[in-house]
Parts: sequence; C-alpha cells; structure tokens
Amino acid sequence: MRAGSYTRCRRGLILIGTAASALLVAFVLEAATIKTPAEECLYARYTLHEEVARFLGSLDFVSRELVVRVVGATKEVRGYPSRDLYLCILTETGVSSPEKLDRSRPTVLIIASQHGNEQSAKEAALGFIRDLAAGGLRPLLRRANFLVMPQCNPHGNHFDRRSNEQDLDMNRDHVKLESEGASAVHRVFRAWMPEATLDMHEKGDDYYRVSLGCVSNINIAPVIQEFSRRVILSEVERALAAKNIAFGEYLVRDEIGLNTSTGAAIPRERLRERETMLRYSTVEINDGRNSLGIYQTLSFIMECASRRDLQTLRERTSWQSLGLKYWAEAVVKNGDDILTPVNRLRREDLDRAGVYGEDDPIHLRMEYARDPAITKVVRKKFETPPAQPRGILKVDKKAGDALTAADLEPYRFSAGQRVLEEVVENWFPLVESRLTVPRPLGYVVPGDKTEALENLLRHGISVGLFTRDFSLPVEAYAVTEIEPSDIDWLPPKLIEVEKRNISVLARKGDFYVSCAQPAASLIPLLLEPQSQFGLICYRRFDLVPKKDELFAVWRVVEHAELPIVPYKDFLS
Repeated sequence: MRAGSYTRCRRGLILIGTAASALLVAFVLEAATIKTPAEECLYARYTLHEEVARFLGSLDFVSRELVVRVVGATKEVRGYPSRDLYLCILTETGVSSPEKLDRSRPTVLIIASQHGNEQSAKEAALGFIRDLAAGGLRPLLRRANFLVMPQCNPHGNHFDRRSNEQDLDMNRDHVKLESEGASAVHRVFRAWMPEATLDMHEKGDDYYRVSLGCVSNINIAPVIQEFSRRVILSEVERALAAKNIAFGEYLVRDEIGLNTSTGAAIPRERLRERETMLRYSTVEINDGRNSLGIYQTLSFIMECASRRDLQTLRERTSWQSLGLKYWAEAVVKNGDDILTPVNRLRREDLDRAGVYGEDDPIHLRMEYARDPAITKVVRKKFETPPAQPRGILKVDKKAGDALTAADLEPYRFSAGQRVLEEVVENWFPLVESRLTVPRPLGYVVPGDKTEALENLLRHGISVGLFTRDFSLPVEAYAVTEIEPSDIDWLPPKLIEVEKRNISVLARKGDFYVSCAQPAASLIPLLLEPQSQFGLICYRRFDLVPKKDELFAVWRVVEHAELPIVPYKDFLS
C-alpha cells in the first residue's frame, strides 16, 4: 500500500497511509499466531462447537481474506441444543457473496465432519482455514477461491458418534436431504457452484494413511474421472511419498450382488456367506461426492487412517492436514485445466437438456464389473499378531488382583504390526450401464406429491406451477410388473414399465420440472421410476406404483408454451 493512500477495512475502519500498513501487518501477524483449539490443548480433547465458533470469530476479525457466514442450523433435540453451521469463505479480496466472486479462477468447496466420530477431518479443516487466511497457504488465494464447511455435524462431534441429531448418516442423505447438515451443503454448493469439491472422512487403521477417491457415477463425464485420477491423485501421491506417508486410491469392500452403500438397513443374514468384491467407492448419488459430481464437478472423498482415539488425534490430524494441503495445491496448480472443462461440460448439459433427442441418454441403473485386462489387484495391509496388547497398566497390580477398564489406558502403538501384500481376485474396477432412458425436456408432477416437490426445492431445482388446466402430450409409464422393496432406501426389487404416448390434462396446481437447468442430469435420476438412485427408493415420497397403474410422473418430450409460474421462487 502506498503512503498517503486510503483503504476501507471490512470491519468498518478507515485507515490512512503507513498507519494502515502497520495495522494490517499486525492483523496478519496476529492471525498467523492463532492456534486451533486442538493445538491449544495439545490434542487432549476434541474440538466442540463452542470452540469452533470462538476460533472462527477470532480469525474472522483479524483476516481480511476470511468471511464467516451461518448457512444453517441443526435441530434441537433432548440433551443438545440447535447449533449453527458455518461456511468459511476465503478469497484474495474478502468476497462475501457468490455474485462478487472472481470466476476466472476455480472455486473449491471443502466439507468436513459429516460423520461426527471422524474428528480429525474437522481439526485439519480448522487449521487449513487458518493457514489460508494468514499462514503458509495464503498464496493459494491468488489463484483460487475456497469455501470450507469445517463442522457439518456438531451433535455427532459432541457425542463422538457417526450419526447426527436425527440419527441419520449424513453421507447417505444427499438424495433425501432430511438432515440439516446435508441440506446446508447443497445450499452452499448451488449458491456458489464450485468446480472442485472434497469431502473429508476417516476410515479404519489402514496401511494407506491417506486415500482419495474420485467420482464413479457414469452420468458424470468420463474426462472428469480420468483427469482426477491421472493428475490430481497422482500429484497428491507423489507429495505424500516425499513425507513417507502411504497413499492409496480409496477402495471399498462390498458383497457381490448387494448394494450396501445406500445406507439401507440390510439384515445381517442377507450378508452372510456372500463373496465380497473390491471396488472404487460408490456410484450412489446419496453420498457427498457423486451428489455434487453429478453437476460435472471434480469431486473427491478423502479417507484417512484412524483408530478414533484421543491418543492418536495429533497423528491422524497430521495425515488429514497433509492430504488436504497437497490436494488443494494440486487443484490450484491445475486450475485452468479444471475450470475450462467443467464450465464446458456444464454448458453442454444445459444445451442438450433444452433439445429432446434419443442420443442423450441418462443412466438409471449400473453395476460394478471386472476389467478383463486387469483381473486382480494387490493391496498392502497390516497384520496384527494374536497377542495384541489390550492397553497399558496405569496402576500397580499383583497376580490375582481384579483389573478394570479404569486401570488401563489404550495402547497407542502398532504392537509389532507387519505389512503384508494381499492379492484380491474379486476386483471390480469398472462401472457398466444396465438401463438408460433419453433425457426428456421435463416432467409433470402431480400437485399432491408435495414431499417430492419440497425435496426438489431443497436440491435447488427450479419448479414451475401450472396456473390452469392444460392438455399436453406426454410419455407415460404403464407399470407391467412391480415387486416393491421390503427395505426402505432401496429401489423396487422388480419394476418393468411400458412407455405410452398419450395426451393428459395437467391440472391447475400440478408442477412442471424442466431439465434445462444446472441439475440437468440429477432430475431424471430423481424422478424416473426405474432409477436405482431415485425418490422411488424412499417410502416417504410415496411414489411406488401398483401393477397396471400409470406412474405418477409424466415425461414431456415436445416443446409447448406451458401456463406455469415459478413455484416458491422466493426461496432462492
């Protein structure tokens, strides 16, 4: 800043010349010395919501680059009050709204602590915010905008449990959006439309201390998965190798023939004696990665090794911190190569959605498949000797004395764990389409399906309302066979339909959902009856038809001037 120049501080102060420069330097130095709550207590306890609020408040006051906003609140339940959900906006110029964002550089969204007992993700996210605002990562703001939601599940963090205050697994709630945290994530995403996202988690005590997974639903352009794996994952792996930290792409074991990644409560007896396969992470859109990736986003999940004990909190937070740092640096380094294709793919989705064509397929069902060229995969894992120590004795005991849990503290070391190589024969790295339909121009939804409509609105999908009765040609599905699922959150065991071209009367108060909007690929996945990802999977939406009925939602494939007005447009 030149001597004699004027500047207006975001806090409302007007400063002049060298005094302004000195005060700004003091602000930066003060911010750089702010410790996270975990650092302050030497990682002796988990950071709770009140400490998150105090930390962000202090940092927000001294950093011009950081703006903190409340973007939602959890539900109040017995034993725990409602808590605010925070969004940290970090930009070079201290932008506070999407409209002012510099879109010539990529925008990055980072989500932490969807699972409340995966505490190191939150601790690392808080340190990352501090380092971006005033530390060694500040130069990244010259080339990218960052959005960080450091604590999406305050209730789960407080009680160190996976689910939230509604007893929901938030990372299986990105279709229903029943949880306040998942809804807030989608509000933030749709408002800011970032080009890259990262969802931070913990896994078990794995040899691979840091794992990253990219999108896998095949409605997302293949170039996004290919670039994610070839460029971003490779750069993170090289950076971690220099620190002697083992990295592996995130892989999941699953029962062959069952989909255990939906969050459905599948009885244990159905899982017994089934062979398992190894695959890349789920194709489901009810998880935080594919639900954002479906907008043609470079979307990732990070899973770091953890025993979920306080004794190892510092160590596992360090893995999260380094994984996050190197991922962010890789994204920023390749910002132009991310920004250009993501923007192009989003425009192409919109263009295709505005013109009906049989050559514009949406994949409704898909399966994991083997790769004939790569029939097996080798993974490293820990093997623990049978005589694993149960803990360290804190008091003197003699033979024959009773031993209680209070007499032991957890054994925090590996106890001679060996690293073995495991050859996995059931390797299913591919995803193949099993059913497609052409994307329609839009859908007519009956006025009494208000639960479904409210869900679309929570996704940020624009909906039209018919202002009068109107006759129009549609494609309707006649249900020829139906066997509903006996488990909520799963699609019907069997559903066969016959497409019929008919003329129908849309009633005043019915709804119209155009596919020509940013959610162009999401809308058919939610509303098609044969979709394995759709609203039909959840009983609360009351969309499962009976045999010989017409499915309640109709497809519009011919352009027409519809008598509609925006429905609840004031929510946006």
